[in-house]
Amino acid sequence: MTVVVTLPPAPRAVPELEVDPGGIRAYGADLLAASAQVDDLGTFAAGSARIAGWTGLGATAYHDAIRPTGRLADAMSLALRGVARRVDQHADAMQALVERRTTLAGEHDHLVTTIAGLRDRVAAGTAADAAAIQAACDDCAARVRTYETDLDRWATDLMAEEEAMREAFARVQTLDQVERRYGGVADPADGALDSMPGSGAPPSEVKSWWDGLTREQQLAIIAASPGSIGNRDGIPPWARDAANTVSLDRDLADWGNLEDQGLLTDDERQWLDNARAAQDAITTIEDGTDPVTGLPVSTTLYVYDPSAFDGDGAVAVAAGDLGTAQDVAITVPGFGTDGESAPFHADRTLDLYEATRNVDGTGSVATMCWIGYDAPDNLPWAGEGWDAAGVAGEGMASAGGDRLADMLDGLRDSRDGDPAHVTVIGHSYGSTTTGLAAHDHGIPVDDLVFVGSPGVGGDTDSAADTGVDPGHVWAGSNSRDPVADLGNHGWVHLESVLDGAGLGDDPAEDDFGAIRFEAESIDRPDHLDFGEHSTYFNPDTESLYNLSQIVSGNYDDVLTADPVTDPWYDGPQDPEWDRDPTAPDTDGKP
Repeated sequence: MTVVVTLPPAPRAVPELEVDPGGIRAYGADLLAASAQVDDLGTFAAGSARIAGWTGLGATAYHDAIRPTGRLADAMSLALRGVARRVDQHADAMQALVERRTTLAGEHDHLVTTIAGLRDRVAAGTAADAAAIQAACDDCAARVRTYETDLDRWATDLMAEEEAMREAFARVQTLDQVERRYGGVADPADGALDSMPGSGAPPSEVKSWWDGLTREQQLAIIAASPGSIGNRDGIPPWARDAANTVSLDRDLADWGNLEDQGLLTDDERQWLDNARAAQDAITTIEDGTDPVTGLPVSTTLYVYDPSAFDGDGAVAVAAGDLGTAQDVAITVPGFGTDGESAPFHADRTLDLYEATRNVDGTGSVATMCWIGYDAPDNLPWAGEGWDAAGVAGEGMASAGGDRLADMLDGLRDSRDGDPAHVTVIGHSYGSTTTGLAAHDHGIPVDDLVFVGSPGVGGDTDSAADTGVDPGHVWAGSNSRDPVADLGNHGWVHLESVLDGAGLGDDPAEDDFGAIRFEAESIDRPDHLDFGEHSTYFNPDTESLYNLSQIVSGNYDDVLTADPVTDPWYDGPQDPEWDRDPTAPDTDGKP
């Protein structure tokens, strides 16, 4: 006998939604950059454009003529800022709608599968099964009704959000609308900036000030005075990124325009080159794909100062969200590093991010290349100056260590919620900078890693001197890397031979007490080779595999190596010299 039941209705499919919340946020950043440029015009009209000491009818006429320009520029800046704020909200709203659609689509597919199963039960059932099958059908029908209600609400919210965005633009389409709405209105950034802590204030005080501002005031500062917070320790990463993006976009537009006119000075051209390098670094990371989600990798422009260090530039770009990530790694590069090298280091940062995500796909990760100190880079024979000579001593590393410690304190104090597991990785001369930061300041890190180190600072005689638990001080040293062989070994100290030279002890030596991990190149040569000094972050290498395990806190899976020994007793042979390197497979595991 055929089972007679009322099957639930088929659920409607979820409409397609093509939207890029990241692109919307980028557009909002462009609007903020435009607001900043227009704000500059208003400031110019009210200040530099007014010619002091000029009096008479001509002066009066001129000043009367530029006053409306300044007023209108200020109003347009506020208008652009208001739309940018609404665009930022729109990005959040669309992201939420995308996530709701994903949930609805999953429920739709589940309901379709359930209804198909009920049809099969009906076809195979008997009269005795009718009551149970009908109860299941009724339960499914109730779920279909709930789904349909949620689908209608989602569609309504989507239309409402689109309409709200349209109205935000419609309110400021003409100059008359802008004048009526914003003409003569005080810039909310002004009062907020007046209350900003002084330059010597600790990051925690800066964070408290920032948190005490309204969202309107925060966005106003980002647009009107991005340079005041973009590199300020204590400001949250999202705000630093927004401010530095405004500064970067403005520089690219302003200096690019002067370049087109052939009006750039040499210093300004260097500034533009550094700005373009920062943009290329951002693009390098954004072109990456998260190996877990399959989505593009997000970026944070944490430091942007293209004129720093006599034009060398300072920049720090992160893959992932520095403000929320559970595992955060900061790489400190060494010799040859300046603002123009940012794309190269961003590529390494992306490799470290992807490798760490492969270790534990459930955790959140952020990796950052920090070019925030004046590293030895200029070559005298190229007419660039004498910075390169600094690689022989600790002076530049010591100054860099001060800056690194300040940055780490600021990052710690600027985050909300649970503290991150922080790893700092110093490479080459950057390991000396990192070692001095740890020894001199007691930096707030969980793991301290030195790779390719020529020495970690003359006063740091052991892992315990870093202020970090020696069980969390690590050293990666490629046996074919001649730079990693420059540190003090046993009784052999370079500073005893050359007064003032030398960078301290080799962290891979047994007496230092760090944990050495495997870092050999798979296709290494049979001799010392300076090319091996640049392999520590390469994909599918022992070093990158072990770095990713340390960054994720997966210590048991770190592949350790025997330390370097005192050459006076044991000879110069590195224990890793004759070992056969192991190639990790494609997912980062050996």
